[in-house]
Amino acid sequence: MADRLEKLKTVSFQEGLGNMNDKSKRLVQAVDMLAMAINAKVDKEKLERTALLCKCDLVTGMVIEFTELQGVMGREYAKLDGEAPEVALGIYEHYLPRFAGDELPTTDIGRLTGIADKLDNICATFSRGLAPTGSQDPYALRRQALGIINILLDGNYHVSLYKVIAGALYLLNIPAEDTKKLVPQIAEFMKQRLRNMLMDQGIRYDVVDAVLADQMNDDFTDLVARAKALNSFVASAEAPALIQAATRVANLCKKIEEESAINPQLFAVEAEGALHNAAMAASKEVLVAATKYDYAAVLAEAVKLVDPINKFFEDVMVMDEDVRVKNNRLALLAAVKDITHAVGDLSVIVQ
Repeated sequence: MADRLEKLKTVSFQEGLGNMNDKSKRLVQAVDMLAMAINAKVDKEKLERTALLCKCDLVTGMVIEFTELQGVMGREYAKLDGEAPEVALGIYEHYLPRFAGDELPTTDIGRLTGIADKLDNICATFSRGLAPTGSQDPYALRRQALGIINILLDGNYHVSLYKVIAGALYLLNIPAEDTKKLVPQIAEFMKQRLRNMLMDQGIRYDVVDAVLADQMNDDFTDLVARAKALNSFVASAEAPALIQAATRVANLCKKIEEESAINPQLFAVEAEGALHNAAMAASKEVLVAATKYDYAAVLAEAVKLVDPINKFFEDVMVMDEDVRVKNNRLALLAAVKDITHAVGDLSVIVQ
């Protein structure tokens, strides 16, 4: 296999972006970057070897004649050349999934090499201004994006999408100014694929909107966990009361002009202290549950705040004439919102 690396220089990658030999070397750096970002426990030498050799079968007569054998022949040639079994399997798996419903990689080496390859293709194509439009997708970027998402989910990988996109663009030598524009474009393209996938799986559209409302969350595995938990919750008996209370809290939080710390000494009504105590207790449990991606437990903690929230609104005039009191009450509601909206923006849920 290794003796075919030189021949890859004769195979063009994309216009202005070098050849497949260049891509192979780039993939070695990309898989290292991904392994570090995901904190994957993987044999570094075998991972890099897989990335380096994964495209070598493109210059073999069999693959030139039968392109659908990409990866299959790479695996067999690697075995014949005495490469490690993990490398041979990784070469095959990095092409997966090849179509909707296809098998997914089963090893970290196959997953990481596959993500790196597909992300490199997507970033390269976007950098040339050739993003898919309408029904036109000549480079099959939508399929590759879905492949990345499914691999991330199947591997239970938690990673910042923005960072790995920026890393892929860096390895392609895309100028910093262009990278700044391309990262959000590619991330939005990926999020749209995630949105469609979730709705195809039966997740309510408003639940998807609620979860994706947090533009800063670019961990797709986390987002899917949130969507599934919230989708189950909105069908429960507790959902309407929490959604109503959370929406009321969120609406008042829009009146916050500047953030301020909560000062319990400014509480003038018993309901303020009660809500504050309930929120502080819930926030501790929410933090523990969220670190485990247990969003059903997070929502259960939010439900505990419904009665204190309702009592607060019954007894307290938030927009008090005393600016200090008003701001303190708004600060309290902001802390409550952090809990009620910890899984997603409940105010967009349709009841």
